[in-house]
Amino acid sequence: MSIIKTAFSNSLKNIFRNRTVNSLSLGIISFTLFIFGIFNFLSYNISDFTKTFSKNIEAIFYFKDNAAKFKIEMLYKQVKDSELVKKCTYKTKSQSEMEFSKEFPELKHILKEYKTSPFPASLDIVFNFYEDNTKIISFVNEVGKLRIIESKQVNIDWAEKINKLKKFISFLGLFLSGILIFISAFIIFNVIKLNIFYRKEEILILKLVGATNWYIKTPFIIEGAILGFFGSILSSVLLFAVIKFAPNYASSIIELSKGLLDFSTIPISIFLKMVILGLSIGLFSSLFSIRKYIGN
Repeated sequence: MSIIKTAFSNSLKNIFRNRTVNSLSLGIISFTLFIFGIFNFLSYNISDFTKTFSKNIEAIFYFKDNAAKFKIEMLYKQVKDSELVKKCTYKTKSQSEMEFSKEFPELKHILKEYKTSPFPASLDIVFNFYEDNTKIISFVNEVGKLRIIESKQVNIDWAEKINKLKKFISFLGLFLSGILIFISAFIIFNVIKLNIFYRKEEILILKLVGATNWYIKTPFIIEGAILGFFGSILSSVLLFAVIKFAPNYASSIIELSKGLLDFSTIPISIFLKMVILGLSIGLFSSLFSIRKYIGN
C-alpha cells in the first residue's frame, strides 16, 4: 500500500513540476473527449428518434377514380390480413372530404366550387414495428404498382434518411475522434518521455540501490492515468455545460433540431465512455513510453 502511495505522490510531483506541458496535454485530452462526447450525444439522440419514428410508419394509397369497387375490397382484405399491418382503414371520397372540412374549416368554401368530391378514395395503413423495414418497403412498392392505385404517400423514407444521417454522424465522430485520440496519445507519450529524461539520474540511482522496474515505472503509469482521468472529467463538465446551456444561447439551432435532440437528458453511458477512453489513452500512452525509454 505504501509503494502505491509513494508512486501516486511522485506522479503528482511530476505533473506539478512540468505544469505547462501537462496543462497542454490535459487540454488536448479534454478537447478530444469533448468531441467524442458531442458525437456520441448526437448519435444517441438520432438513434432514439429513429426508433420512435420507425414505430409510427404509415402509408396512404390513393385510388384512381375509375377503380372497380370489388378490386378495392379485395385489396383492402389482403392488406388487412397481412402480418406487417397493424391497422388498415378504407376512406371513401366523401369521408376524405369531411375530414378535410374538419381540419381546415377556413377552406371549406373552396369545396363548394366542385360538383363532386375532389378527394380520391384512399387506404390508410399503420404498420407494425420492425427493426428491419425491408419487408415493409417491399410491401409498399408492390401495392403502389397496382393499376387501381393513383399515388402513394409513405413516411418510411424519412426514417431511412435519418438512419443514414445517424450512420454518417457516427462515422464522422469516429474519424475525428480517432485523429484526436492519436494526437492525445502522442502528446502523453512525449510528456512521459520528457519526465523520464528529466528524472534520468534519479532512475539510475534507484536501479543501483536495487529498486525493481515496476517500482520505477509505476509513477509514470499513474501520471498518464491521472492526465487521462482528469482530462475526461474536464471534458465531461464541458459537455454537460454546453448541452445544458445551449438552449439559452442557440435558440435558432434548438428550434431546427426540435424533436430530434433532447437537451434535457444526457445518458450516463456517454460520461462513462469518456472516462474509460481518457484512462485508456493515458495508461497505454505511458506504458508505451516507459517500455521504450526505461525498458522491460
